[in-house]
Amino acid sequence: MLALVTSATFACAAPAANGDLTSALARVFPGARIEPLALALSAADVKAVEQRARARCEARLVTAYVAWHGDTLAGAAYTDRRVVRTREALLMTTIAPDTTVARIDVLAFFEPPDYRPSERWLARFKGTGDVPPIAGASLTSRAVSESARLALAWHALLLVPELAKRGAHGAAPEARQAATSATKAPTSRKAPEDQR
Repeated sequence: MLALVTSATFACAAPAANGDLTSALARVFPGARIEPLALALSAADVKAVEQRARARCEARLVTAYVAWHGDTLAGAAYTDRRVVRTREALLMTTIAPDTTVARIDVLAFFEPPDYRPSERWLARFKGTGDVPPIAGASLTSRAVSESARLALAWHALLLVPELAKRGAHGAAPEARQAATSATKAPTSRKAPEDQR
């Protein structure tokens, strides 16, 4: 059973130059009010997320950074820290109100620069509601793809039901879509090719 751990609200100011999470959220959701929701995952939640995402979910506590313009949902962002080859990367996947990937940002990348995904390649995920695994993919593209699929699963299985319970404006259509798509097999779509 999902447990809502904490909730706080802050407004996004102008982005800072230091590239931290707050400035990244301000770039993604300009002028929005951000509500970080810490969601604790039960063993059943982890199993459901892993099944939907087709990826291992190491996190037992996920923070959804929910963005609001007034009382209308502007989207949500999720961070995922993972090892790419031998070092970590911190990725932020933003989910649009229509439950598709709005964008993916690399917040930190400690591998050599040659392994860093380009902005052009990351932009290919925009508008996808299902990110299939990439057969024979490079370590970087596999890490990004798994991170995006986890964010989509966290959003559909954890955040959307929480917002629906709260009666949040803009959440009801997502809740219906998430409930419907949770019972359907994921649709296949050509995966972004590793173009750096």
